[in-house]
Amino acid sequence: MKIISVAVMSLMGVAAYAGPITTVPWDGHPGAVSFTFDDCEISQLNNLGDYFEKNQDIKVTFFLTGGMNAGNQSKYFPMAAKGHEIGNHSKSHSDLTANGANLKAEITEYKHTLESKGDFEVVSFATPYCYYNDAVEAEIAKEHIVNRNCQGATKYKWNEEPVWERISSDCYQGNTQQSKGNMSEAKQKNAWTVQLNHGVDGAGFGYGITPSDMISIMDEAKKQELWRAPMGRVAAYYRAHFVIDKATATDIDGGFKVTWKSPHSAMPKSVPLRVKIEGADGKTVKQKGKEIKAEDDGSFVIEFMDLELEVVGAAPASSSSEEVQSSSSAEAPTSSAEKAPTSSADAPTSSTTAIAQNFQWASQEPTTFAVFSATGVLVKSFEATLQSAEGSFKALQLPHGTYYLKDLRSSYIKKVAK
Repeated sequence: MKIISVAVMSLMGVAAYAGPITTVPWDGHPGAVSFTFDDCEISQLNNLGDYFEKNQDIKVTFFLTGGMNAGNQSKYFPMAAKGHEIGNHSKSHSDLTANGANLKAEITEYKHTLESKGDFEVVSFATPYCYYNDAVEAEIAKEHIVNRNCQGATKYKWNEEPVWERISSDCYQGNTQQSKGNMSEAKQKNAWTVQLNHGVDGAGFGYGITPSDMISIMDEAKKQELWRAPMGRVAAYYRAHFVIDKATATDIDGGFKVTWKSPHSAMPKSVPLRVKIEGADGKTVKQKGKEIKAEDDGSFVIEFMDLELEVVGAAPASSSSEEVQSSSSAEAPTSSAEKAPTSSADAPTSSTTAIAQNFQWASQEPTTFAVFSATGVLVKSFEATLQSAEGSFKALQLPHGTYYLKDLRSSYIKKVAK
């Protein structure tokens, strides 16, 4: 059986770093948006509580302060158990840049006060009135991974690391279309944007928003398929990417190990990260002794805060109905004749014309192609002509590795690498 070795471009495009782990941007979404709500304005819960219950795919940040509506705080704490975030908006909601401001009490100690009131972590801060200076930012950075101010909507691109103590937001002032436009631009740029809200009752000195307008904006975020996550959740994921994507591997028996360090001491205890892992095909991915199974798209959801990952040995044989049987017409290559070629004549090529010449397939009719892993498990199948088969294979969401691509119309098999 004739085998041609074909070099196929990675689906991930040009990697920003050289490590074997590449984070999937924004948890698999085309961009991200964080909705934040300030000052314990109880209209936020009264008018959006039912919406949040019915739309579990939207999680937001509530920035709480002791200086405004502090009597409402206890009503917000249960929202943390539902996946929303409790953030720190200072002890007194005063101008932190004023002479004599007790920054430790206003920022760091008040974080501890909030955390003492419930089973949640406080990792995000929001500067009152959006006033800040170097001293304010330095105190925030001690025990918070991100700070929000409001110098206008900014689109933070995936591979451009921002100043974490200076994440800007769009303060809603009645322009719903502007808010929707900010999200559309974030999607176009594969970026993250943040919106600041106050009362959800249409009042509040021009800063309030009606419930219908707020729901319209959040529905638009869903329509655009943005990642709708709290500010601290997005910031932790974003910060982790700049670390783990640079982490290099160390060879171990039967595979490799990758270790990394946390970018900040206040990172959440758990930071789930969706990643692609080069070289994981046919092996087992483990963290702290626990096996991590691949998702349907070939990615892995790992725990960044484990700070290590191993790719070892051979993956256990599958017992699913997709496992290749020796009598199947779609049998994966097993004979010695099907091993990768060693002669210079069989050098890799990415030319579809060269593939056609080597295989001498004349038919231009669509046929079924089967993709097998290196261990002989049927991974995917698709319909394509010879001329479009390579492009169709590239479009599959598969991790890096070696695969066998078989035209079920004939006996020809191609060994392909991602």
